[in-house]
Amino acid sequence: MFSIKWYCILSCISLLFFGLNTCFAAGGFEYLPDNNTLGLWHFNEAKVEDVSNNNVEAKVEGKAAWDPNQDWNKANEAGKSFRFDGNTVISLGKTKELIPEVAITVEAWVYPEDLTGWRLICANWDGPPGAYHLGVSNAMPKFHINTTNGSASAEPAETLKLKQWYHIAGTYDSNAVKLYINGKEAASKNHGGKLKGADYDVVIGSKNTRQFKWIGLIDEVRISDIAREADALSPNFDKPQAVEFTELTLPLLWGSLKR
Repeated sequence: MFSIKWYCILSCISLLFFGLNTCFAAGGFEYLPDNNTLGLWHFNEAKVEDVSNNNVEAKVEGKAAWDPNQDWNKANEAGKSFRFDGNTVISLGKTKELIPEVAITVEAWVYPEDLTGWRLICANWDGPPGAYHLGVSNAMPKFHINTTNGSASAEPAETLKLKQWYHIAGTYDSNAVKLYINGKEAASKNHGGKLKGADYDVVIGSKNTRQFKWIGLIDEVRISDIAREADALSPNFDKPQAVEFTELTLPLLWGSLKR
C-alpha cells in the first residue's frame, strides 16, 4: 500500500520542482507557535484561546459560533472556522505583546460573505491610528501601519470575491509594508520607523470602536514580531485543512527539506 510517508515525500518533491503555488488536497496546516509568535488562534474545539506562549486572553463580544459547513478539523470534531455575523467581534484587550516596534506579520484565513465598505480582519486601530489594521475596503485587501514616521499602507489592485477562502497576510520590517494574498506578494510600499501603538484594544473582526465588523468566517489568526517571508506562510492555496503534526506530515517535512 502506498504509505503516507511516500505521499508526503513525493508531495514535497513536487513542491520543490513546481513551486509554492502547487495545490495539495491536504496541504494546509495549523501553524505551530515559534519564538516569533505573539499570538495564535486556531479556533478549534469551540474554543477561542491563544496557543502561543503569551496566552493572550480573548473575549467574544456577541454570539460565538463555529460554521458547521467549513470543518477543517482533522478529527471532524467541533473545531471549525469562527463565524462573524456582523455583530460579533473578538477582543484581545490592550495587549502590549501584540504591538511590537520593529517588525510584524498579521495574517489569517478569511471567507468573506459581505465586502461592502470596510471589513476588518485584525486591528489595533481607532479613529486616530493605532499600530496596524488588516482589512478589506470595498473588496480590496489592505494592510495599514502607523509608525514614528507616519502611516502607510500596502494596497493591491486585486479584489476579493465572496464566499472563497483567502490567506491574507500583512508584514512590516521597518523598511517596507507588504501585503500577501494566498502566499504571493500583492503590494509593497517603502516606509520606515518604529510601530506606534496606541492604548486601543487589539480586535479580531473589527477595531477599537467596534466598527467595520467582519461578516463571514475567519480562521488561523497569527500575529508575529517578524516580517515573515512568503515561504513561511501557509503553502495551501485552496482552503485551510488541518493535518496531524508528525515528522512525516507535509509542513514539517517541507521544512526539513529546506534545511
